[in-house]
Amino acid sequence: MKRLLLVMLLVVSGCNQTGDEATLPSKKVQQTDKIKKELIYPDRPLDRFWNITDIDLDASSVILINADSGHVIYEKNSDVPLPTASMSKMMTELLVLKEINSGELDWDSEIVISDYAYDISHHPGYASVDLSKDRHYTVEELFQAMAIHSANGATIALAEAVSGSEELFVQQMNKQAQQLQLKDTQFVNTTGLDNLDLGDYYSVGSINDTNTMSAQDLAKLAEHLITTYPELLEISNQPAYVLNGQKHENTNWMLEGDLAFNGVDGLKTGYTSLAGYCFTGTIQKDGVRLISVVMGTSSEVERFIETETLYKKAFESMY
Repeated sequence: MKRLLLVMLLVVSGCNQTGDEATLPSKKVQQTDKIKKELIYPDRPLDRFWNITDIDLDASSVILINADSGHVIYEKNSDVPLPTASMSKMMTELLVLKEINSGELDWDSEIVISDYAYDISHHPGYASVDLSKDRHYTVEELFQAMAIHSANGATIALAEAVSGSEELFVQQMNKQAQQLQLKDTQFVNTTGLDNLDLGDYYSVGSINDTNTMSAQDLAKLAEHLITTYPELLEISNQPAYVLNGQKHENTNWMLEGDLAFNGVDGLKTGYTSLAGYCFTGTIQKDGVRLISVVMGTSSEVERFIETETLYKKAFESMY
C-alpha cells in the first residue's frame, strides 16, 4: 500500500513538473519575438547606437530624430526656446485637422475673410496669398495656402473659423502644447509673426512678444502631427499651390529644383528677423522616417543645406 502511494505521489509530482516546464517555452517565444522585432532591419544599427557626432552645423539649434521611435540621432542646443516664425503654424495645422476629424469643420466649409486676415494677407513680405472680401474661401483652399506657401492671412482666417478669434485660438494652441508636454513652448499668435508685425491686431502677450519653441518641442509636435494625420504629407509635399489663377511656390525647396532631396515630403519653413531662417523637415527613405529641425541659419538656402547634411550623414551611418 505504501509502495502504491509512493508511486502515485511520484506520478503527481511529475505532472506538476511537466506543467511548470510547459510555461517556459512560451516565455522563450515571447523573448524571441521581441528580439526579432528589435532586429527587423538586421543590417541597421539599433537606435541606441545610431548617433551622429562628427558634424558641425551652422545653426542656433538643431535636432534629428527617428520618427518611429523618437530616438535622438543628433542634437545641438535642442532644449533652448527660440523664436519659431512660421514653423509654429504646425500647431495651427494640428488644431484645424482635429476640427475636421471631429466633424466640427469640413474641407468644403466656406469662410468669410475678416479685416484682420485681409490686411495681413496683403502685407508685402508676409508670405502673402492675397485674399479677397468679395468671396468666401473653403477650408481646403486656406489650409493649402497655409501648409504650402505659409500664408499668414489664410492661417488667421482658419483660426477665426475654429475659435471665433485668434485670441481664443491661441489659448487652444497653448493648451494643446501642455497636453503634448511641450515644455519649452509659448504661443502668442497663430502665424509665427512677431506681435510687433501684427500692429493693432495682436491680442496675446505684449507688443514685443513672439512665439517660442525649442527644437525638441518642434520635433515632437511634427512627429505627433504626421503620425496622427499622415494625410497632411499629401498636402505638404506639393511643389506649388494655385489660387485664383495665381501660382504660389512651396516654401520647402527640398521638394524639387536644385535643392531637391529624394524622400523629403514636408514639412514647414519659417523666417523672421528674430528667428532667422528655419526649417522643420521630414524624409522617408529605406523604410525609415526622420524628422529634423534646423533653427537660426543665416540664409534661405542654408537651412536646406544644413538639413541635407543631416540626412546624408544619418543614412550613411545607418548601414
